[in-house]
Amino acid sequence: MKLYDECLTGVAELLLKYPVKRLNITDSPVWQDVGKNQIIFQNDTAFELGGGTLPALSSIALTDSEELVPCDEVLLIGDDLPDLTEDSPFARIAMLRVDENEMGSGDALYQAIRKIEYTRYHLNPEGYMMRISAFTHREVARISKSGLKKGLDFSKVGRLFIEKYKEQKQVRAVRLLFVTAPDFPYDRLGEIMEKSEKITKALDHLMKNVKMDCHSCSLKDVCEEVEALHDKDFPDK
Repeated sequence: MKLYDECLTGVAELLLKYPVKRLNITDSPVWQDVGKNQIIFQNDTAFELGGGTLPALSSIALTDSEELVPCDEVLLIGDDLPDLTEDSPFARIAMLRVDENEMGSGDALYQAIRKIEYTRYHLNPEGYMMRISAFTHREVARISKSGLKKGLDFSKVGRLFIEKYKEQKQVRAVRLLFVTAPDFPYDRLGEIMEKSEKITKALDHLMKNVKMDCHSCSLKDVCEEVEALHDKDFPDK
């Protein structure tokens, strides 16, 4: 499954220019998932990630390449949660290695991709309240003072994300990137990952055989690329 490999390669090349910390998730204590939408009120708010007009980017890309996603890991560029004292720009990128045979093809492939992507709507780490806009792809996280006092950090949040993603039978490994560095090129990261969403939308168009004016559609080039990659990955389907 090579549909998103260009996005993953672009992220990897961008990360070469910045100091990346690999967080310890093996020894990280299990953090509680409260299991429902939580509300963190203002009087218990320490700060927000991506609040206001700050960058707040979230995206996902899938591959079957062990080279691109070798193992479960959580990466961080910038300060960890206990070290932040004020609102910060934010990005969270999920890079997942999946079993191509479990993903299916055609509409089943599209549905599997969306189901994996929607995992984030079913995760509620204690003290970490997410506000997600599917339309703008913004993901803001409000961090509670009480959560920080209990030891909340990105290794614990990341471990919960990984465990939740891997509840999907197709997912084999998760490489999760958090960014809070103020000088990071969030715009460039957004440009790289914007193609990921376009690829998924193009796949939906193709599988539903949507009739539209391809000459005026912004997805034309992406659709042609996705169709070629899909036929290459699934030649007999």
